[in-house]
Amino acid sequence: MRGLMPKLHIDSEDKLDLLPDTFYITYYAKKHSKIITRKGLKFKPNTDTHCFIYWDINAEPNQNGNKWRQATGLITITE
Repeated sequence: MRGLMPKLHIDSEDKLDLLPDTFYITYYAKKHSKIITRKGLKFKPNTDTHCFIYWDINAEPNQNGNKWRQATGLITITE
């Protein structure tokens, strides 16, 4: 059920362990030029850039079957 977990603002890597396995992520998407919300699965990237990579459960896969998405900046997580 959505909304049981309070909103969690992810602004540093040490907060990634607080995420549930499945969640809703809200962030500004440059591709769409607006704030979007997606349902995702947790994944910690191995990069030097502050970003959050997640598997978009509801996305249509691209030509490679890929549903990975990347969020940058301030992101909000809810369950």
